[in-house]
Amino acid sequence: MADYIGIKGVHIPIVSSDPSNLTAGEIWYNTTSNTLKVYGAQGTGAWSSGTATPTAMFGGNAAGTNTAALTWGGYFPPGTPSLYRDLTFEWDGSSWTSGGTYPTEFQRGFSWGTQTAAMGSGGVGSPAVPIDISATYNGSTWTAGPTMNTGRAYSAASFGPTTAAVAVNGNDPGGRSSYVEEFNGTSWTEVTNSPTVGNGGGGAGTTTAGLSFLGTDTPGAGGRVATSYAYDGSSWTSTNACNNSRSAVGASGATQANAMAFGGGPGPSSYSTYTEQFDGTSWTEVADLSTQRSAIYAPLGGGSQLASMAIMGDTGVGNTIVEEWAVPDATKTVTSS
Repeated sequence: MADYIGIKGVHIPIVSSDPSNLTAGEIWYNTTSNTLKVYGAQGTGAWSSGTATPTAMFGGNAAGTNTAALTWGGYFPPGTPSLYRDLTFEWDGSSWTSGGTYPTEFQRGFSWGTQTAAMGSGGVGSPAVPIDISATYNGSTWTAGPTMNTGRAYSAASFGPTTAAVAVNGNDPGGRSSYVEEFNGTSWTEVTNSPTVGNGGGGAGTTTAGLSFLGTDTPGAGGRVATSYAYDGSSWTSTNACNNSRSAVGASGATQANAMAFGGGPGPSSYSTYTEQFDGTSWTEVADLSTQRSAIYAPLGGGSQLASMAIMGDTGVGNTIVEEWAVPDATKTVTSS
């Protein structure tokens, strides 16, 4: 059987006491306790205050990670000359800077990818109708791409990377829809419809192992839902429902079993602070956001249950609030179980 040095190319340090000034990923053997130990993310995550965005908006798109995020589009507070925006802001882990201008002003579309390879599609344009526009970002500029088969908007679910993206539900020109489209890096194709007709849901995962959750169903059919559905690349399967029904949620997760849903409405008041995580089977309530809000920008595809971001959102008007989710690093003893 291969040993550790053969796999990793380094020795495991052997020490009589645990080292100090550790960084995540370090591993060592403690001869005093006769245990193998590792330092990394342990325990329960929580939200903390982050650096405010340069301007207040809600209902836009986001992509990337908590150290390299991208936000664009959205809705300005009522009363401004132009409600929908085409602004882009980049996050480097410590500060926000302006990025390239999106091809059109919009809010509540689909989004995927990383800070240097992001894609946005759909949304509500001006006039206030669903649009079919797609565009990709290379880290500095946006380039218009192929249009969707059906323009859709209102915070519909999305997941996957930019070259294998899935767009689920949303409002088309006729109202809430069950349409699902896949993007292969070149063009959009309509695929198996979602089991529900609705909008305002969240998504996580990949083209062959995706997840669509929460949202608002057919008008008159009950309003906001807690449903959750898994996608295997060709069909949809019902999974355990979320604990709290809501729509216009913030969502992140690069894998199906790493999904997070936060905020949305309604909650105890007009908006919620609820945060839930999916483990591949069921949803669990974890630490709440500090501020109730919906229509939150979130780093789709790059966020995770170890590190994610909730950017701006709707509290009645747009805001500049940023919260960061993190699980603290700690020492853990490695066991055989």
